Order: sequence, then C-alpha cells, then structure tokens
Amino acid sequence: AARPRRVGGSIFRVLPREPSSMRRLSADEGKVAVVTPDGCGCLESAIVGCLFCCHRCSSERLGSAMAFFPPKPPSYFLVEDVTGKCHARYRDGGSQIAAGSRLAAYDAEYVDTKRGNKIVVLSMDAPSGCDPVTAITLIVSHGNALDCALFVPFSRRLRDSLGVNIVLYDYSGYGTSTGKATPKNVYADLTAVVAWAVRHKKRQPSRIVLYGQSIGSAPTVWYAAQAGVAWDGALQKDGAHLQKNTTNNANASRVKKNKVVAEETNEQSRERLTVGSPSSTEHLQTRANPEYHQIGGVVLISPILSGLRVISGSNQCCSPANVFGLCDVFPNHKAVAKIRCPTLVMHGTRDVQVPFSHGETLWKGLVGAKSLDLLLDDSEKINHPSESNPGGSTSKAFSDVHEITHPSPYWVVDAGHDDVYERNQLEFVTRMKCFCESVVRTADRQELSRLREEGVFNGIRNDAERVRSAFEFNATRDDAEFERDAERNAASADPSGSAQTSVNLTGNDSSNNTSAPGNSRSAKTARRDDGAPVKTQTMTR
Repeated sequence: AARPRRVGGSIFRVLPREPSSMRRLSADEGKVAVVTPDGCGCLESAIVGCLFCCHRCSSERLGSAMAFFPPKPPSYFLVEDVTGKCHARYRDGGSQIAAGSRLAAYDAEYVDTKRGNKIVVLSMDAPSGCDPVTAITLIVSHGNALDCALFVPFSRRLRDSLGVNIVLYDYSGYGTSTGKATPKNVYADLTAVVAWAVRHKKRQPSRIVLYGQSIGSAPTVWYAAQAGVAWDGALQKDGAHLQKNTTNNANASRVKKNKVVAEETNEQSRERLTVGSPSSTEHLQTRANPEYHQIGGVVLISPILSGLRVISGSNQCCSPANVFGLCDVFPNHKAVAKIRCPTLVMHGTRDVQVPFSHGETLWKGLVGAKSLDLLLDDSEKINHPSESNPGGSTSKAFSDVHEITHPSPYWVVDAGHDDVYERNQLEFVTRMKCFCESVVRTADRQELSRLREEGVFNGIRNDAERVRSAFEFNATRDDAEFERDAERNAASADPSGSAQTSVNLTGNDSSNNTSAPGNSRSAKTARRDDGAPVKTQTMTR
C-alpha cells in the first residue's frame, strides 16, 4: 500500500506502477485511462450513467457523442465545373500534391437520404480490362476519425489489386455531408448509397460487397441483417404461396378426374414454380422489402460487438454492457446472426481500441447462423399433386434450413486496429480477391438460373399466345362461313335472286351461273374475301 498524498486539497492514494491486483483499460491517445479493481465494472457503469443523464437519457445522443469524431475541418471540398459535375480536392496543399490526382479520378455527387440529409458519394469504376457491370462493387464504410477523401489512397490500391468498382461515402456530418452523425442517420446513409448504386449506377445487388471498418461495421452489419430478415420473410411467403397453389391444384384434379385437366394443372404448377422460383433473386426481391437489397457479401475489418462493449472492460454483471444493455447502440452481436450472405472477418490480435475478442465473437455468431436460402436444384424437386398424394408435398428446399458458407476468418498476428493491411499486404489482398471471386461465381450462377427461368417462362407465354391467336382466328372464320351458308340457303329458297347470289358468292360472271343454276361448284363451294375456296356444309337444327 502506498502512503496517502495531499494534492490540491484532496487525498489521493498513489498506486504502484503495475499492481497485480489492478487492471488497466484501453488507453488510446487522446483518451482518459480508467483504473479499476480487477473484474469490476462499477466505475465504468457509473461514468456511462452520468454521461447518459447528461445527454437527456437518449442513447441516440450518447452514441453520437461517443462514437463519431469527424475531422474538423474536412480534408476536402467539392467544386463544380461548367458542366455541373462535382470534383473533390484536398484542402491541404501537400495532400493535394501527393494524392490530388487520385482524388480527382473519383466521381463526386450528393445523394439524398430518407432522413433529409445530403451525403457525399465518391465512386470509381473498375480498371480497364474489367467490365464495371459484372465486376464487384465495393461500398466502403470508413472508421470514425477520417472522411472518405482520406480513405482514397487505400481504396485506390484495393481497386487496382482486386479489379472492383469502389464507392466511398461520408456519414452525415462528415466531410461536406449535411446533418449530424447519429446511429439512425448512419443507417439511412448506407441504405441510400446501396439504393443509389443499384438504381443510378445499375449495379446488380448480388455483385455488391459491403466493406465496414471499425465503427463502419455497425451500418454494414445492420444493413446486411435487415436484408436477411426481408429475405427470410420473402422465402416463407413464397413457400406458403406455392404450397397453397399445389394443394388447390390437387383438389381440382381429384374432383374433375380428367387426365387433360390434370396435365394442365401440373403445367400451371410448373409455370408458377418457374416464375416464382425461390432461386429467382428478382422475384424474391419484389416480395421482400424493396428498401433492402440482398447483397452478395460482407467484409468486416476490426469490427465491434456493440458501442458499450467497446468501453466495457469485463463481462461482469456490473459492466456497462450489462447494466445499460437496453440502451446499447450498434448491437452487432445481435444482428450478425441475421446475415444471409457470405461474410469475411479480419481482426488484429493486438488491437487495443477494439479488443480481438470482438472479432472472434462475431465470427462465432456467423458460424451458428442458419439460412432459409433455397437452391435451384432443390426447387425443381417439388412433388406435384397426384391421386396417391393429393395434398402434394414440398421438397426439402422449403423445410430444411441450410447453413451459409462463410470464408475462414483472417486473424492478423501482432496487428493493431489500423494496420491490418500493412502487416501482411499480400495475404490481405489474397483473402479479399478469393472472397470477391466467390461472390462473382455465385452471382453468375444466379444470373444463369434467371436466364433459364426467363427462357422457360417466355416459351410458355409464346405457346399460350399462339393458342389464343389460333382460337380467335378459327372463331372468326367459323362466323364468316356461317353467314355465307345462311345467305346461300336464302338464295336457294328464292329462285329469282339465285343468279345474283351466285355472282356475289363465287365472284364469277353471272351468265355462267344463271345457265347452270344447279352447278355443284356454286352450290357446294364459297369463297373468302381473299378468294381462297372453302367447303361449306348445310347446317341443320
């Protein structure tokens, strides 16, 4: 025990430098180090409680104050040329000289969010030799202490190494974006950027990969979870709809006992299966929430479990994460199990700001997550109703739960919070490239199945149109022939008008027909308007 020392009128106990019974929390630069007894989180919870009260008991305000630190002033500004296009430039002269050309290569524009803010989006297509339409689009959510212009040099290296499209954006309140950085605003920002990439840039959702680093993992995991929830809901609705149609078709075929009707019923079932197949991404997207697109993949770099778990030094009952669990912001540990796309996790083993255990826990949550995703091969195995199985049965595609295949995580040895890439650049790029290639292969299979479905549907539609056209033509022809037969019968009943009727029907000279009123050709043959002969028959009641 150290002797008490009076400092400024107060008694403080001088602690040993590294006591065995004490624990020191993360002491980053510019932050206050908190020293508490080992395994106790009472002091941390008290501090969080005071901060919570100072922010009017609003977790939104508390998260905005403690999680976001935008650079002041911004590192860049936007200028507009005579054509109306915006370009970004660095404020610092040295940065402009060193990386100004890279920043100028990005297209800059403002995107409106549903919360009324305008955020800056920097985009750049894939390098020459790569098709921007089929290439992966990497949407980057950066950390809390930099803006998108500071991320440009690293994103340019990713773009050149991976051959992908790069989309950078600033959160509300960052850079020249309007508004204030809050959890809800950040969620709305990423939602607006993904919608902008799909609608404005015409990018396929299955070829979009969300890249979240540090605090950027919060909106990334949230969006992927929302898309997963919408996807599961659409799959359940689609399975119930198909099961209902199959049951109705079985009842209809059992009542009518007609082979032709049964074949038509099965054909209708196959048509509904083809158009509404669970493997059809576009069909399920229309049935799901159109605000959230089912993306191709997620990459998490040094992710966080939640906002309070970053400052909680322990998992005791008195830690802030447990005491204020209902007020926690960015609950990635709860949302990660709802992700329905491949996810790559990278974390440094010596991360001081966000402990390595955060990445491990998120990875365990991903591995245990299940999915209702359906395969095209399974969707083709749906049993159609029959007499032996009148109710019909669905395949395992609708009943079984499949696991999402996630790539193995990358734990970077001796890496901190901001040097995951610098520790082993070759391994980082290799992992990213393999992950992007797997997403591309999956998107290609979905595109192939969609084209196959469109081909089958178009064939069925064309056959139906041909049958309908033939039916309409036959109906019109029968009506015309019936009218001509009626006129011929009337002419036969009135001998005085037989010659004129014969002329009108056959189109021949009247002298030929009048000389032979009983001519078999005039009595048995009529002509259409185009002159083609057609046989007629006398209709009797």
